Amino acid sequence: MDERSYPIELADPDGDDPRFTFGFVHEVGEVLAKHGFPGVGQSWRDHLELQQALYRFIYVGDTRTERLVS
Repeated sequence: MDERSYPIELADPDGDDPRFTFGFVHEVGEVLAKHGFPGVGQSWRDHLELQQALYRFIYVGDTRTERLVS
């Protein structure tokens, strides 16, 4: 009963998802700040790494955790 919701498949073969925007990543950064973590908005490198982490979580998955459950 450990069915995962993520990662999801991209509907567009070009890899585009209109939901995955700068604003989306920025809002996730704001949620982190609201929970006491440092803000993401001042550093483009932090924003880029957060964007990449979200992309991996949403669309790619992590083979390291897949090995733990097999």
